[in-house]
Amino acid sequence: MLAILLAVNSLPAFALEEEPSAQNEEPSAEEAKSPIGEVRGVVSSGLGEWGLSQRFPDSALWLDMEDGSRTLALFWPETEAPARGALIILADEGENAASGLAGALARELATRKLAVLSLGLEAPPASLEQVLERPGSAPGTEATEPGRKAASPATIDVMAPETPVEMEAVYRSRIRNELSAAETLLEQRGYQLAGVVGIGRGSNHVVPFVAGLKTPAALIWVEPAFYPRDSDRLAEALESASVSRILELSSSEDRVRRKARLQRAGMEAFSLQPVAPGSASIPPDGKALASRISAWLKPDAR
Repeated sequence: MLAILLAVNSLPAFALEEEPSAQNEEPSAEEAKSPIGEVRGVVSSGLGEWGLSQRFPDSALWLDMEDGSRTLALFWPETEAPARGALIILADEGENAASGLAGALARELATRKLAVLSLGLEAPPASLEQVLERPGSAPGTEATEPGRKAASPATIDVMAPETPVEMEAVYRSRIRNELSAAETLLEQRGYQLAGVVGIGRGSNHVVPFVAGLKTPAALIWVEPAFYPRDSDRLAEALESASVSRILELSSSEDRVRRKARLQRAGMEAFSLQPVAPGSASIPPDGKALASRISAWLKPDAR
């Protein structure tokens, strides 16, 4: 028995591990996670980023954040040169850079002479979700406690936000920094940003990011799910922004009203294309949606 135990203990570590799954297997945002803390500077997002980096070693890129941490993106280069440009895809809430529609759409767009960088979107805590879903004015406009000043995003302690406004500012700032890091990486690789895609809840965050770009880029929403306050201030956010044009692929009943509201605000370059209800949540439909996005991005489609 002792000899058997010694023989087992002498085996190399990889011999005792399970056979890894194929890289082309569709990953899940709920997949088991390796300890993120083992990667220096990585903040755990709950999206299985470390396991995802092992599954897609050729596509995984760790983006450096302003606070010194890192976040995972998946880069899908164009399969045929020259590239027509590059796209950033922000996944729906709770999805990582490869799961759901984000991964399927990224891979399909890469076959259409577009380089694609996909990002996951961490779901907010339940307490913050309630704040984001609240209609009316932002929580930051409410009265603060006596003797306490409202904190700005630049001075918030990322590790311990205390108030709803702090929690929201930290959450939104983190996502915007990820988008900025993705843009910087694409620029360093010689790509021109053609547009930014927001899926579901991701549409809330791509609006202020694209609106703040120095070089105009296209804004693409796939089944957008706007928070009440984000929806109310869409026209204001886009009125004088660097957005060349907008495409919405949606089955929502709000899509027609949203288009009319934006056009009244002077956003004429708005294209609305209906999709079948629920189709955007089905990864195989990434091919059909990628074809529509690719065709819309062509100069002669304007």
